[in-house]
Amino acid sequence: MELKKLTIAVVAMLAETHAWAASAPTPQHKPLNLEHHHGVETHQDDRAPTRQTMQPPQKAQSLLRSMSAEATVECDVSAFATSDTNQLISEIRTQGSQCVNELFGADSATQVSAFDSNNMYQVAKYTTQLAKNYPGGGSSELEALFLYLRAGFYAEFYNDGVTLASWVTTAVKESVDAFVASPHFYDSNDAHGKVLGEVIITMDSAELQHEYLDVVTQWLTRWNSDYAQHWYMRNAVNGIFTILYRGQWNNQFVAQIGKQTQLVEALSQFALNQSMVGSDSEFMLANAGKELGRLTMYSNTSIQPLVKQKLTQLFDQYPMYGSGDAVWLGAADVVSYYADCSDYGICGFETQLKAQVLAQSYTCSPTIRILSQDLTAIQQQAACDKMGFEEGYFHTTLETGNQPVADDHNTQLQVNIFNSSEDYGKYAGPIFGIDTNNGGMYLEGDPSLPGNVPNFIAYEASYANPDHYIWNLEHEYVHYLDGRFDMYGDFSAPTEKVVWWSEGVAEYVSKEKDNQAALDTIEDGSVYTLSEIFDTTYDGFDVDRIYRWGYLAVRFMFERHPDEVNLMLAETRAGNWSGYKTIIDQWAAQYQGEFEQWTTQLVNGSSLPGCDGQPTVSGGRVTVGEPVCLASQDVIWLSIEAVNAGQSIAITTGQGSGDLKLEYSNQGWPDGSNVDASSDNSGNQECIVVNSQSNYWGYLKISGAFSGAALAVDFDATSCR
Repeated sequence: MELKKLTIAVVAMLAETHAWAASAPTPQHKPLNLEHHHGVETHQDDRAPTRQTMQPPQKAQSLLRSMSAEATVECDVSAFATSDTNQLISEIRTQGSQCVNELFGADSATQVSAFDSNNMYQVAKYTTQLAKNYPGGGSSELEALFLYLRAGFYAEFYNDGVTLASWVTTAVKESVDAFVASPHFYDSNDAHGKVLGEVIITMDSAELQHEYLDVVTQWLTRWNSDYAQHWYMRNAVNGIFTILYRGQWNNQFVAQIGKQTQLVEALSQFALNQSMVGSDSEFMLANAGKELGRLTMYSNTSIQPLVKQKLTQLFDQYPMYGSGDAVWLGAADVVSYYADCSDYGICGFETQLKAQVLAQSYTCSPTIRILSQDLTAIQQQAACDKMGFEEGYFHTTLETGNQPVADDHNTQLQVNIFNSSEDYGKYAGPIFGIDTNNGGMYLEGDPSLPGNVPNFIAYEASYANPDHYIWNLEHEYVHYLDGRFDMYGDFSAPTEKVVWWSEGVAEYVSKEKDNQAALDTIEDGSVYTLSEIFDTTYDGFDVDRIYRWGYLAVRFMFERHPDEVNLMLAETRAGNWSGYKTIIDQWAAQYQGEFEQWTTQLVNGSSLPGCDGQPTVSGGRVTVGEPVCLASQDVIWLSIEAVNAGQSIAITTGQGSGDLKLEYSNQGWPDGSNVDASSDNSGNQECIVVNSQSNYWGYLKISGAFSGAALAVDFDATSCR
């Protein structure tokens, strides 16, 4: 089976959104922005390698930037789409890895041209010659060239238009072999580590895991404190665990691994090296434990007695919970998956671990219970108070009547709080069986089962709400409420796309109108239509689209069309997904123009004047282009002259408080039977645009309970203010 899908991107390997779960090898990585990147319930732990969780030191980054011309290069990805291999090689060398990396996300046509088999072959041949003369100390050219080669394998997997000839892999292997044969292959410095990282990933991307088992063994044996002090060396050599992990899908690897006793010894020696506990290299220690455990999957091979002996030694040396526990847990998680846990005395360790880690229990109410690692009593009560307030606000805003959907038995939410993101990453995977490369997760379970316990899993963070310091608490709690009171069935029940609503309503209820990030995304140009927002999924994990625009769509509907929201919720609460889809399709067609106007006003603010202390009008004639403040009375009648002189008329109201209704007629005073246009949103922001009027006079009726509102009429305007 091919496994190119997860092997390739250089930056993506450091910042990709899908899982490198706790029980698989952990790659070193730069910290993710996990503001809203919470996990998805259906995305479970895939037992893959773990990343390094530290940022490259500033000194190393500055040094490496100074060595590379790419810091000032402007990328021209289209230049890689050429059949002239000399030109292609020149572009790779001059534009550098930063620009080559953009090929991972390039359009199909660019990839098809850039990764033609002949291009890949000639680049590999050129790389071979350059690698043979590698002087050590890093090479931005080699880094970019190897990155291009593995980008080609990535494109072959994802792009149906890219098919590589078998002789491409042969040529790529020659380039890797040339670098491995260099006397500098085992050097130790950050600049070398950057190139080395690309080479080791290329071994995996080209599905050559079986060819480099000796290299893996050598790195495990050679690893020492000098290598460990360099961020990019840790990052590079950590790639050997990915080779071992993904080799399971390579038949030639599988045929060889069962005889690799030296590799077993090296993995064990590495995993048992307690000097790395508490250091920047501890994640590699855990990865070694995981891969030692993964060797149990190759049953009935000659290495199994040795594997069992070394694993038993590992479980004896490290505690399940305490110093070095990441090694024990990594190995136990993998061994429990592939082998008989009773052979190692680790059956049921997940339950024991949960009891030890989440030892604090605090009951907020009949609907909320908190299990935590190290919360103070003040934090516990603050979290309870916040969720209690949010629960009331949710029921009021969504008019639930506190009535759960049918067949929902999720009567009490269990909130599980780890002491830090590091502890969340270490313990939440084994305890809950989840991916932890995220900012928290809500597990609804099957609400139709009596006794089902939904779980919100999170961690403490200094950047969270200072009342309780629990990251994403407010957002995730809304997921529980929404699932119980708005959405029939479990997480996977909807047959239509509901991500925009689920994430949008969680943002809206938890943030209300305080969401600067949503306003920023309007201004930065990443704009989505209602149709696109309603079509959102978790694929690709576009934070702006999922969270910011989901929030904006939900807020828009609540502010402008709350009755429509209630109609939609009647369908989702009944599990009528086709009815739900019909409604949101109607919204997309009917409200797009209004949504655009609303988002513009949200960013720019109303161009209507504030009316505090200003003179008001209670009737009469409106002057075009001059805003007026409206008196606070039940009905105001206003006229507009010469409406037939303009191509279009835009009538805008806003400001103040209350809720007004705006009606317009070109046939006389609006009386219900002659209304040409009306606007009746929640609040005072109303908008009417009419075109090509026949009669001279236009007539307005403003009604409702409101105060401090302003009105303006503009001719030849295609949208409201």
